[in-house]
Amino acid sequence: MIVNVEGVVSDSDAGELIRACEFFADQLMDPRMVRNLEIEIEVKKRLDVEGECVDEDGFRNPRWFTINLRKKKMREMIKTLGHEMVHVKQHAKNELRPANFVPAKGGLRVVTEWKGEIWYPGRKQDHYYDSPWEIEAYGMEVGLFAKWMAKQ
Repeated sequence: MIVNVEGVVSDSDAGELIRACEFFADQLMDPRMVRNLEIEIEVKKRLDVEGECVDEDGFRNPRWFTINLRKKKMREMIKTLGHEMVHVKQHAKNELRPANFVPAKGGLRVVTEWKGEIWYPGRKQDHYYDSPWEIEAYGMEVGLFAKWMAKQ
């Protein structure tokens, strides 16, 4: 796996983010899959979310990702990195396919494929917090972070 860190971090912080990224990848994926990943971690002062995972390949079996992290305390960035690495796993294993726009009554509708099926939020569901990929990522980030901290 190739991991690069760019942005507003010291060399020692960049090294810690790389080690955490490698640890999370080993926890989440098969070694053969991990070996072929390329991840760019970009730490930004101004980001309107805590973190985001971007599939740079945009096709089946993606292996190149950018993870954007908002500059915060290292512990918080590592916890967010765990969350975003769950999304890397979801994309790399084709569990989560990028959102597409499809024709719908009154315009276009965003649809996302989750584990081979189109997922639509129900009437009382929030598109972000109730999506199965976010439920999995929020749930796993806690355990991944705890394992990382126990290793330190």
